[in-house]
Amino acid sequence: MNLKKIAAAVSLGLASCAAAATPLAGVTGDLEIKLGGLTTEKRTQAGTNETTWGIGYLETITSFTNDTKWIAGTDDGYLYYMIYGIADLSIIAGGGLGFDIYNIGATGAGADGKIHLDIYYSATKLPMIDQQKNANPNGRTGYDSYAAFAGLGPAYLELTFGTGIQSIDRVETPGIDERTATLVQNADGATLPASGDGKFFLDVVGGTAAAQWDTNGQDFGHDMSGNFTLRPNFGRGNNPNCTEAQARTGVCFAGLINDPIITSKISPTDVPEPASLALMGLGLAGLAGLRRRRNAK
Repeated sequence: MNLKKIAAAVSLGLASCAAAATPLAGVTGDLEIKLGGLTTEKRTQAGTNETTWGIGYLETITSFTNDTKWIAGTDDGYLYYMIYGIADLSIIAGGGLGFDIYNIGATGAGADGKIHLDIYYSATKLPMIDQQKNANPNGRTGYDSYAAFAGLGPAYLELTFGTGIQSIDRVETPGIDERTATLVQNADGATLPASGDGKFFLDVVGGTAAAQWDTNGQDFGHDMSGNFTLRPNFGRGNNPNCTEAQARTGVCFAGLINDPIITSKISPTDVPEPASLALMGLGLAGLAGLRRRRNAK
């Protein structure tokens, strides 16, 4: 085979790889979702006990065998999310091991007592979120809205965080039952900036793609489950576009989430089986309550 034929073969091979991604409507199977996110405690909803909220993006969706199912921007647009309604249930100091942070849904001023994760489809990239990672928290326009998502239409997917992740009540906080928490975190500080990890369950409650992802295939009948990691959104090795001073004053989002989520998307004809969603840390978002405004008691 001469060089021209070799070059042609290589070109065809690369083209076939580039075309391997699937439109979102055709994504099936047990999946890993690579995503990132930004969280803050600034501009929390007035009149509620919300402590943390954020925005983020989905990068890729692959199968457990590393078969790429969807790539943001390849042939089916981009997916972005907003996570909101995170409220502290309790913060328990763990000696030299940091803090155990238990979260539930915020209440008051329109909040419904649930932590929400809304995903939106965009035909174009929003670089301030998924590339520069220096979007401004002042872009929040309401309890469930962010300026950059305006005009994107109805949500692609609406999810809420479900119970079941914490089976043992912590006796250190009399009168508070941590088993009701829907987001559990282990962090190195009670206030942002902080780093750590957490876990959660997610339930599909709406969106244009709700029927596609509402499987009830996870533990306790949830649709997705996950673990996430988080770290400060500034400094070398994190985000050079955001300084610590900017993060603390709310010019930039303070928390950075950057891990894979693992989920099981089961078709209606399959037998549901629990599967883990190893994240980002959904990190979707998550996922996501990095900062705490009160110290452990």
